[in-house]
Amino acid sequence: MLPNQGPPLSPLGEVPKAMGADQHHHHDDASDEHVHTHGTVSYDEPQSRYKWQIHHPFEDIHHRAAIEVAPWSGLLPRWRFIIPSDYEGLVRWGVGPPGATEISLEAVRRPVRHGPVQLTDGPEVEWLGGHNPLSNSLSAYIVIDGDPPHYLAFGQSEEPEGPPTSLEGIYFAAHHEPHPH
Repeated sequence: MLPNQGPPLSPLGEVPKAMGADQHHHHDDASDEHVHTHGTVSYDEPQSRYKWQIHHPFEDIHHRAAIEVAPWSGLLPRWRFIIPSDYEGLVRWGVGPPGATEISLEAVRRPVRHGPVQLTDGPEVEWLGGHNPLSNSLSAYIVIDGDPPHYLAFGQSEEPEGPPTSLEGIYFAAHHEPHPH
C-alpha cells in the first residue's frame, strides 16, 4: 500500500488536492488556465512536504493537466513520480522552470524509469524521475491526458537508481466553488 494514498481520483475538471492540505485557486485570464496551489494548512492536518501545482487545462487542451512539484525550500535531488503501471494517460514528464512554461525530458539529468513493480500488498506501479536537484527555480512535471490515474505520488530516493522511500500522494476531489471566468 502506498503511504498517504488518498481516496480514488475523479475525472479532470475537478479540483486536485494534495493529501492533508487546503488549496487556493488562481485563474490566469490571459491563458484561461487554472492553477491550483497549496494554501493554509489547518492544525489537525499534516503539511505537505512538497509544493504541488496543477495546471489545468494545460496547453489549451481541456482534458490535459500538468502536475508540478518542487521543494518549499532548499534542494531536492533524486526525485520520483509513482503512477499505476496500467495508466495510459501519461503524455510526458520532465523538468522545467516554475509555471509550466517549458517541460523537457531532455533536461532531466540521469532520467530513471522502472516498472512495472508490484508493491507489497498493493498495486503494480511504475516510477520515473531524475537526479536534477529540484529547487525554487526548477520543478518536476508529469503531464496527463483524460482521466487522472487512480493515484499519483511523489517522493525522493535514497539511492541513485532506486525507488522513492517515502511518498506523498494527491487525489482529485469534487470542486464545489466555480472558477471565475
